[in-house]
Amino acid sequence: MAVSFFLPFYNEARILEKNVLCIYNELLKLKKDFELVLVDDSSTDNCPKIGQKLSKKKSIRYLRFDNGPSRRENLALALKEARYEIVAFSDIDLSTDLKYLPRLINEISKGVDIATGSRYLSIKPKRGVLRAIYSTAYNSFLRFYFSSRVKDHQCGFKAFRKSALISLLEEMRYDKSFRRGWFWDAELLIRAQKNGLRVSEFPVNWKTGSSSTFEISREILIIPYIFKFKEKLKRYKGRKVK
Repeated sequence: MAVSFFLPFYNEARILEKNVLCIYNELLKLKKDFELVLVDDSSTDNCPKIGQKLSKKKSIRYLRFDNGPSRRENLALALKEARYEIVAFSDIDLSTDLKYLPRLINEISKGVDIATGSRYLSIKPKRGVLRAIYSTAYNSFLRFYFSSRVKDHQCGFKAFRKSALISLLEEMRYDKSFRRGWFWDAELLIRAQKNGLRVSEFPVNWKTGSSSTFEISREILIIPYIFKFKEKLKRYKGRKVK
């Protein structure tokens, strides 16, 4: 099965070319047809020039959005343009070790709908104390509040069966307000479980990327959206949540 692999980024000119080529070389090792799609979420640095140059290589596409940064919303639009049956994405800082790429893809080939790396399944992630506390609390809250079985909702290393992904994206819709933020990942996984999709979670080595944009003061702004989403789930009771 061929692979559409997406790399979202915003103002990452310092690491963009190096990390794109790292992933490109790992995709070549899979011995599968693939496309590598660079998703520029309205960068204001030198990313457009670098992205356009990289797109001259075989199997690399560059997509630019001018209405961001949107966190995940423009990535979702880009994912809908995937050409192949297996669709995957990774954060550009490569926090997750690329040695897990074959497993990420193979999980979908074996029949699951979603495969996701996890920082909480036996391998201790490398991160600052404050971020570790926030991340642990956030994931524990999501498991309790939404009865989610996923240990790590936020790991930016995921793959999907295209038909399942497109169905979820249509259900989630595009958040023009951008209030959903990084909760996009968790919402997708929560909806997938509510819809009976098969989710495979496996342990990965992970470390905080040098270009991480994580800020607790900004992340807590998603709390009203999370409560509103919970109310939607209550109202629809088993039906798809619009």
